[in-house]
Formats: sequence, C-alpha cells, structure tokens
Amino acid sequence: MSPDVPTASDVATSDSPTAGHPPVVEVPDGSSSVVIEDHALPRRVRRPLDLARFVLAFVITGVVVLIAWFATSTAAGIDSDIASGASLLPSVVVLALNVIGGIGTLGLPIAVAVAMVVRRRVRQLFDSFVALFLAIVILTLISVAISQVDLPRLLAALAGSASPDSATTAPILGGLIAFVTVARTMSRRPWNVLTVVVIGSLVVVQLLSGGIALAGIGISLSIGWAVGLVTRYTAGTPTTRPSGLAVAEALTRGGFPVTILQARESTNRGRRYMATTRAGGRMLVTVLDRDLEGAGLANAIWTSLRLRDDTTTGAFNMRRSLDHAALVAYAAQAAGAPEPRLLLATEVGPDSVALVYELIAGTRFSNLDEVTDDDLMGAWRAMRTLHESQMTHRSLSAQHLLRAEDGSVWMIGGETGSIAAGDVAQRIDTAELLTTLALLTDVERAVTSGRLVLGVDGLGKALPALQPVALSAPTRRSIRKSKGLMVGLRDALAEIKPGADAEQIKFERIRPRTLVMIIVGSIAGYVLLSQLAQVDLVGLLRTADWRWIVASVVFAIITYFGAAWSLSGFVPERLQLHRTIMAQIAGDFATLVSPPTIGALAINVRFLQKAGLHPALAAASVGVSQVMAFVFHILLLLTFGIAAGTQADFTFDPPRIAVVIVAAVVIILLALLAVPAVRRLIAKRVGPLLKEVVPRLVTVAQRPLKLLEGIGGILLLNLAYVGVLYACVEAFGGSMNIAVVAVVYLAGATIGQAAPTPGGLGAVEAALAAGLTAGGLDAGIAVSAVLLYRLVTFWIPTIPGYWAFNWLTKRGAL
Repeated sequence: MSPDVPTASDVATSDSPTAGHPPVVEVPDGSSSVVIEDHALPRRVRRPLDLARFVLAFVITGVVVLIAWFATSTAAGIDSDIASGASLLPSVVVLALNVIGGIGTLGLPIAVAVAMVVRRRVRQLFDSFVALFLAIVILTLISVAISQVDLPRLLAALAGSASPDSATTAPILGGLIAFVTVARTMSRRPWNVLTVVVIGSLVVVQLLSGGIALAGIGISLSIGWAVGLVTRYTAGTPTTRPSGLAVAEALTRGGFPVTILQARESTNRGRRYMATTRAGGRMLVTVLDRDLEGAGLANAIWTSLRLRDDTTTGAFNMRRSLDHAALVAYAAQAAGAPEPRLLLATEVGPDSVALVYELIAGTRFSNLDEVTDDDLMGAWRAMRTLHESQMTHRSLSAQHLLRAEDGSVWMIGGETGSIAAGDVAQRIDTAELLTTLALLTDVERAVTSGRLVLGVDGLGKALPALQPVALSAPTRRSIRKSKGLMVGLRDALAEIKPGADAEQIKFERIRPRTLVMIIVGSIAGYVLLSQLAQVDLVGLLRTADWRWIVASVVFAIITYFGAAWSLSGFVPERLQLHRTIMAQIAGDFATLVSPPTIGALAINVRFLQKAGLHPALAAASVGVSQVMAFVFHILLLLTFGIAAGTQADFTFDPPRIAVVIVAAVVIILLALLAVPAVRRLIAKRVGPLLKEVVPRLVTVAQRPLKLLEGIGGILLLNLAYVGVLYACVEAFGGSMNIAVVAVVYLAGATIGQAAPTPGGLGAVEAALAAGLTAGGLDAGIAVSAVLLYRLVTFWIPTIPGYWAFNWLTKRGAL
C-alpha cells in the first residue's frame, strides 16, 4: 500500500475531541493530517430490500392458496404424479434423504450457531432463533385453524386429505427457512450449499411421507421466508457501510489524497461528502451503499405501471446506479455540457462504491435572491448543449441549477439523466426547465428567454409536455403553490406559436382513479355475474312478451336521436346528423370502461374538435349540453314526482314521509348555503364552469331553433328511456303508473351517474330494482325488468358502439 494511504492501524485520533469539532486523523509519515468529519454510522440498519421481499413472500402465499382453492383437481393430480414418481426412487436414495433431512434439521442450526458465535454475531444468532420460534408457532396455529374451520376444500388442497387430523403446514420446515433467512446462510459459502441440501431433503421427505400436499409445503416455505424477512427487517441487520476513514483511503488509492473529508448529507441511496485534496482541489463524493438496495421499489413499480415512458432508474441497485451515473457523466463531459466532471469511480469495500465529482463553487438557483436574465439564458444554453448530443437531464429543478462564482450556469444532479434520448424525453426536459424558470421569475421572462435561445419551434415543443405528471417531484411540489402557472405557460406558448400542437402527450398508462374504478368495477361485475348466475335468462326471455321487448328496442333506438339533438342543439356550427348519432353510439362503448357520462363526454368533446371546433369551444358546447340536461332532468323529476303523487281525483296527496324528506333536504341545503365557506367552495367550483358555459349559451339562445332542438333532444332522450323501462315492466306482466316508472328511472339514473363503476354497474341495477319494488311491483318482476332494461340499453349497445368507435376513428371523426 502507498505510504500516503492512512489505514486503521497507523493512524491516531485525538482522544477527546470537543463537541462540534471533527476528529483529526494524523498520518505518521510526516505528511499533512487528514481531517474527517463524519456522521455516526448506525450499527444496525433496516434494509428496504427485506421489506420488498416480505411483500413478495406474502403475495406468493396468497397465490398458492388461490391455486389450491380454485384448482383443487389439478393440485390433487400433481400430488398424485409426485407420489407415483417418488415410489420409483431406489430405497437407498430414500434412506439417504431421510438421514440428511433428519440430521440436518438439528445439525444445520447448531453448526450455524457455532459459526456465528465464533464471528461474534450473537445478536444475529438470537434473532435467527426468534424467527425460527415465530415461524413454528404461526404455522402451527394456521394448521389448527384450517382444521377447525369448516373448509373441507381448502383442507384437502393443503393436506391432501379431508380428515381434520391432517396437517396442512410443515412448521419445522418453515421454521428452518426463517432461521436461515435471518442468519443469511445463502450469502456465504459453503453454508449456501449445505442449506440447499438440507432444505431440499426435507421437502422431498415431506412429499414422500404423503402427510401433506404440495400446496401445504409451498405455503410453509413462503410463510417461513416471510417471517424470517420481517424479523430481519424489524430487528435490523449489522451495517456494512464504510466509515469516513475508509472513504478517504479509497480516494487516496484512486490518486486523490485528501486532507479534509466532511459529511454533507444522507440520501436514500447513500451519503455525500465534500473533500479537499492536498493540492487544494475540492470534490463532491457520493457514496452508494448496498444496505440501501431496494429503496424506492414501491414507487418504481407504481411509476412503471402508471406512466407509459418512464425513463427513471427505478429502484436503487448499487452497481446499476454506479454504471448509469458514470455513463451519463462521461457522456456529458464528451458533449461539453456544463456539468461537473466525474473524476473517479471506485469501490469502497465490498458493499459500497463512490463517485467523485469536481466541486463547482457557486449558488443554487433555489437560494438566489434574484435570478437575472443572464442566469435564464445560461440555463437554456446548458440544456440546449445536452439536447444537441441527444442527452437529457430529467430533473431540471431549481435545486439542480447552479450559478458559479464566475457567473456561468451549471447543471448538477444529472445522475438520473439519459443518453440517446428521444423527442418525448427532450420535450419533458424543456417543459420542466420552462416551469422551473417561471417559478423563479414569471411566465413572461421564462418564455422570452427560452424563445431567444431555442427559437419558437424549439420552445414550442414543451407545450404537449406541460403536465405535472411529466415533471420531477420537487417541481411538482412547487407548482402546487402556483395554481395558474401551468395554464399561463400553455397560453403563452400558444400565443407565440398559434399553430402548435396543443394536444397533451399521454404519459399516464393508468391513473389512480382508473385503478380504483377497475377494482370497484370488478367487484360490481362479480356481484352482478353472481346475480345473473341465479337467473335463467333463456327462460326469462321465453316468458316475456315479445311485443313489449320490440317496443323497448325501438325506444332504445330513439334515445340516440335524442342524444344527438341534445348535443347538436347547443353547437351553433352545423353537424352531420348521422355522424353525431354514431358518436352517441360510440359513447356506449366508452361507457363500458368508464363511469357513466364521463366516457360519453370525452367522445363528444373529441368529436366536436374533429368537426372543426376549437378545443375550448368544444368543451364549452358539451358543458352547456350537460348543464341544460341536468336542469331538465331535475324539472322532469319534480314534474313526474308530482304526477305520481296525484290521485285519480286530481288532488295532490304525496306520502308524508316524502314531504318530510324533501323538507329536510331543503332545510339542510339552505343551512349549508348560510355558511360562508360553503358558498366560497360552490363559487370556486361552479364559477369557472359558468364562465365557459354562459357565453356559449348566450350564443345558442340567439338562434331559437337551435335552442329548441337542444331542449327537445333532452326531453326526447329522457322520455325514451322512460319508455324503455316501462316496456320492460310490461314485458313481464307488470303494471305500473308511467309517472312512477319515470320517477324510478330519473332517480336511478342520478344514482347511477354518481357511481364510480363503469356504466354504473351494480348501482343502477340496485337503484332501479329497489325503486320499482317500492312502487308496488313484484320483486321478481322488478329484477327481470331491470335486467332486460340493462340488456337493451347497456350491454347490447356496446357491440355496435365498438363498431361505431372504429368507424369514426378510421374516418378521422374521433
């Protein structure tokens, strides 16, 4: 070793450093002292990878149980095949496996315990035995619980027998798995080979004995692994992170002997130090620790599921992160980009690596009192240099822009960048830098400086990527405090380049709300299918009156004309009727995978845009249509409600409970309106809608025939749906006042539109069936009528809806 390298054996540290002063390490060969200021390293750490593996073990357990439950015959066949194959094994092999398994059950824990005592890992040994005990107890309790619960199907799948005395788990096997997991025998030789031999022998012996099925062994292994992992995570693992002294040694070995090494911050991937070399140079040292592997795994999985083009590095992996950061740094250096040079990439012990960068003295943009025009221009030029070499930064927040002491602008924190970046990645970079500079100054200065450096076309590329989801986390947090910033940026870009592509790039593959809808929709679908399984649809249709079924289909067809006129009536521009009707049919297909009205609204807005309307006008027209539809929906509900409560002698005598409920609702609404906070909330939500809708409504009102067309379409749409439900009731011999049927439909439609499930699945059926039954209809007839109604208005139309959607798309109308 070079005499310049300080080691643990030839250094002397001051015996009692005063509080607040770093320890001073002196090299005895006469060279200058090494001052190391480091944070105290924890003796034990919780590794994120252990928690991720625990979740995986839990999922594996659930999958095994589900397979055993739903594929009982298959599991039994596999067990039978294994038993038949095992019977062909020579007796010598069976004897050897029994001996190895029997001796290994006791011998492996004892041998590992001795080795750990010799290595002074007594705490880890204690944790290993705790995990062994917990796994045995948990698996025993699970076995007893399954035997006591009346689930013969699950018992037979796990135990291979329906006898309550059968064992459904292997506690000793699971306990041994938990023990070796905490003891980490699989990471050291020859213990990994010995562990595999013993565990494998025990599994084969369990299968040969026939006392437990393959599924039971599977959950024993996974639960044992899960218990070991959660124990290891809870108790912590002895840290392998190198000290500051080890980092200084690694830097010296790499040709950068240091005199000062100061700890600056801890990250979710390691630590950062600021170092001063003997030549007076200053460096930024990033240490990546294997202890933190797996950090960010949950976020990486969710991001990859949610976003279409995710260019981030994902969950932390030490070697992969080192390679990526070094590659990006060397590529930026070759491109001449203003980023700190990577001076050294070196190993610091077996479980850590270090990246040493040139330290640029300066002030981050986030800490500047004032951002000048030169700073803005410098930031744009720095990004342009990257993009000219097909590279991106991917995190151009204010914390990653630096004004050096000489006034030049540098980009830092580019470890997450990418090379050979495509057009979308470069658009995201441009959008984020534009947003960051607008946050630091204002929209006008950010757009003006970007236009001067990139030109109108170059800056205009940011328009489709101006979405919060495309930005880095620090920038997203900042724009939450500036609500109108993104809108202002989009308007400014649209103003300097009127013909720019304003349609946003679809970064999201799935939204959180969509995920919730899928889950809720799946549950609703399962409930509905369970209900349908109990209904004889063929017999149901045979008993129905076909004349009324045909009438319901005719009324259902009329609804599309009403929907088309309710849209075109509020659009001053001329729309082709047949294409408008096709768009309403296509909306039925969209409703199948989205909540009620949302899919149809999106189809209508898109249809109007393709018909030549400006996006703002298209949205305003659909908004007017929806507002008017809501108003007339309420008016129809009140009208038919009064009619339903009117007796044969034309006296209005509604039920007292209905009067009480209506009065209570009115009083509650008036009381809420008396609260200033509620009024402000209503104004905040309704105000922007009225600003868009009112001007469009005024335009339409100047053409009475158009207004009459829109209102007539709304009335026709609702009355046709009432006709469908009335015909379905009559088809099964039911008899109800049409006013009552109308109230049931209008109330059920309101409830269905509030449901988050696709097409209002579950909510519509329940509301309509309950309403018809409450109106005096037989429960069996009510359910049959509702099922026929949904078949005619929801399920069957999805088939022509899919065809209409494709037809309009191919012709550029959607």
